[in-house]
Amino acid sequence: MEVLSEVRVDDPICSSGGTLRVARRVDPVAGPQIVLMIICSDGGYRYYEEMPENIGGGGLLSIEVRGPEDLSRVILRSRSAAISIPEIGLVSTPRAGAVDEITTVDGILEKYVEHLEPICGETENPGRCYEVVEWMKRAMRGEERFTLVIEDPSGRSRELSLKI
Repeated sequence: MEVLSEVRVDDPICSSGGTLRVARRVDPVAGPQIVLMIICSDGGYRYYEEMPENIGGGGLLSIEVRGPEDLSRVILRSRSAAISIPEIGLVSTPRAGAVDEITTVDGILEKYVEHLEPICGETENPGRCYEVVEWMKRAMRGEERFTLVIEDPSGRSRELSLKI
């Protein structure tokens, strides 16, 4: 890790003050990162965050899922990426606190099922919600053909050539 800058800061969490350190590191998958750390002199790290150094350019990743073999395709989805599945009308924008993640196509579907299924009864249209959940379960078994679209304004989301 290459330290770019250090500055003394008055951080209310650090009772005796702290140091803001800005550094650069290269993640083997996500690429160049800028690292922000606040380090308390008497308590170690109190804040740590990484953000991509190369933001911008936008990007659209479209994955055609035609069978079970496509479900294990590995994706780096950046924290700024929106996901859609046109076949079921799903559009999901990034939430506050989202993080970059490495996942698979079926991993994305599984997250939606885990989130949606418990709350379907409380939605505006429970029947439609349960239909979408059941469709996703069939898709996770390779029984549905669909397009997974990842729209990323940072341009960082991409398919990775890893085998899981």
